[in-house]
Amino acid sequence: MTPIAHHEFDAVATLMRDTIGPLGYYNEPARRAELAKYSAESLRALVAGDPHAVLVARDSDGPVGFCVSRFDDATIWLSWFGTAAHARGRGIGAALLAALAVTLPARHAHKIWCDSRTDNTASRSVLEQAGFRCIATLTNHWYEQDYLLWEWFPNGPTSPLTAPR
Repeated sequence: MTPIAHHEFDAVATLMRDTIGPLGYYNEPARRAELAKYSAESLRALVAGDPHAVLVARDSDGPVGFCVSRFDDATIWLSWFGTAAHARGRGIGAALLAALAVTLPARHAHKIWCDSRTDNTASRSVLEQAGFRCIATLTNHWYEQDYLLWEWFPNGPTSPLTAPR
């Protein structure tokens, strides 16, 4: 699990499209909007501003997992993580989240937060096993769908930003 390589932008954008496109958790407007956000060009722009914004898991054939995040006021917003259908069940999602946690000090962040659809049990399971805690349920929210908000303090709730001096 390392940051995306310059030659991988097209492959990772395709992997994201292939992973997000068939998800039944999202209505059509949500799916269209999310797919439009993650082209090879938009991934390049994210990485230009933050080299840790796109992490990639690989096997011998190339990228099989992705983790897209962004800095958000001393926190990291986890936009998406996913695994190619043929590579699921190998712990790749959990490994991507662990790799994301390692990036926090370099990004001057103290926690990771994200959302998931309330009915996405696979995502819930991976998030809970990683140590995320559900902090809110948002009903009739983005695209008129229900979401859970999650947070994770990989290094504990005290960080260099909030520790007593």
